[in-house]
Amino acid sequence: MPILFALVGATGVGKSRLSLELAERFNAEIIGVDSRQIYKGFAIGTAQPSFQDMARVKHHLVDFLDPGLTFSAGDFCANVRKLLAENQNQNYILVGGTGLYLQSLMLGLPQIPKIEESVRKSFEDDAAKFGSKSLYEKAKVVDPEAMEKVEVNNVQRVIRILEVFQLTGRKLSDWQKERVGGIGYVPVFWLNRSRENLYARIDARVDQMMADGWLEEIHELAKTVPIEAPAWQSLGYRELLCAKDGNQVQVVLDEVKRKTRNYAKRQLTWFRWQVKSIEMDLDTCANPVEFVLKQLD
Repeated sequence: MPILFALVGATGVGKSRLSLELAERFNAEIIGVDSRQIYKGFAIGTAQPSFQDMARVKHHLVDFLDPGLTFSAGDFCANVRKLLAENQNQNYILVGGTGLYLQSLMLGLPQIPKIEESVRKSFEDDAAKFGSKSLYEKAKVVDPEAMEKVEVNNVQRVIRILEVFQLTGRKLSDWQKERVGGIGYVPVFWLNRSRENLYARIDARVDQMMADGWLEEIHELAKTVPIEAPAWQSLGYRELLCAKDGNQVQVVLDEVKRKTRNYAKRQLTWFRWQVKSIEMDLDTCANPVEFVLKQLD
């Protein structure tokens, strides 16, 4: 198997630096497992690897997709399988925080029929009109198993559970038990830190994004990328584009930090329960590279 292992964890935990060191140790290339870092030009606000990092180690599925296109877990799996088939002698490391991509690649994809856009739009309108709480309660009745670890503010997941049931008459949790096309299990290293340290790193990273020119990036993108393009759904982009002055920018940044911390919390829950993995505490692990080598030995 050309994929040696996966390095996963919450946003801001410290995957990028370690992945570069490990890729060099194993003479491997990196496959990005991130649903936001895929879009061309949306670099700073999604924490894409720097030009220097990508020159140091070759990256795939990062900064490659037209901002106007959507990209599903199925698209991710198809791209990875094609890459592996065309480069059978090359080693790869999976690196990222989009757990659904990783799970789908290893276990395969549920064969759920394509959801009509009108069905999803109806639920999105309900969420906007009545709030997410009502949809959350409805989803718990429809599919309690799928909703076990879903938080009330995870509107996208709640809508997914409801739309699948409405379209197919079957629960999403049942569909997920019938998967095809997986590549099989690869060792997964789950990077973790204390909540306090992780949240501090997230806040500092948002500040660094601004120092690196995130606001300028956003206004340049707005000149060429239509605002309805899927890439604009990345956290903070639309909000900062609409900010009129320094005070509004600061309010948006505070909200980006809060929402990123909440997202990280959901990622922690997902990686703890949804995938078999080896946990590595970066607060206490003296030599993460040697830790990985020892586990793979």
